[in-house]
Amino acid sequence: MAVRPRGRSTGPFVGVVALAIVAGVASYDFFLADPGVEGGAPSREETPAPAPPAVDAAPAPPPDPRVSLDESDGRVRNLVAKLSSHPGLAAWLIPDDLVRIFVVVVDNVADGHTPDRHLPPWRPTRRFQTAGSSRELHVDPVSHSRYDTHAEIVAAIEPAAAARLYHHLQPLIATAYAELGRTGDEFDATVLRALRNLLETPVLEREARLIHRAPFFEFADPALEELLPVQKQFLGMGPRNVRAVQASLLEIAEAIGFDVASLPVPEVLR
Repeated sequence: MAVRPRGRSTGPFVGVVALAIVAGVASYDFFLADPGVEGGAPSREETPAPAPPAVDAAPAPPPDPRVSLDESDGRVRNLVAKLSSHPGLAAWLIPDDLVRIFVVVVDNVADGHTPDRHLPPWRPTRRFQTAGSSRELHVDPVSHSRYDTHAEIVAAIEPAAAARLYHHLQPLIATAYAELGRTGDEFDATVLRALRNLLETPVLEREARLIHRAPFFEFADPALEELLPVQKQFLGMGPRNVRAVQASLLEIAEAIGFDVASLPVPEVLR
């Protein structure tokens, strides 16, 4: 894995679009460390995140053909904000072109790429840290906790409401996808490819040794280093958060109507 120090970090875009949340959540700074620094603060145990508040989901209103893609941000913000009562969601709905961001992020994830350049506004407030000596360098678990809120927001999404919103936005999604030179009816297949990439990301319960090749860090384990870029970034959320997000993705996918039995079962590496 080649990750530049001093890079930017991100959280993701939407509720329904938990795919984009995962895609961008660790895209910039999974291994964000100062050049020459091979160790960070001492490791700490991860503490369970508090359960997100429940939210009663109202059905999405019928599509309004008068709302164009260029004019859709206000409507999309209002609809997505109703998917979860988690207070952190509102901060993720500030950027413009939300549907376009969602579409291009999912397309990137489907191709195995990190969508970092499309998600500059969302950043963890703390920096990436490592622990251990130069010969036994690994990710400090405290770095995983930077993404607890992201995982909580995804877990707080009501799957049925997310599915209704996904179907409600199909005309706008198709228009945005056509702007990428694709046809709108291809997007479901693109979502499935993105889902497979994220569900094929292993849940890494054991410490993974890092190699510091200034100005980058790489996984010492070739099997991890050979993962897709977006999968290696997803690992940066930490095992507890990866589990939570993968579980939510499956629930949302099933609610949308995808055949979840055909999707991969995440592997746990201990």
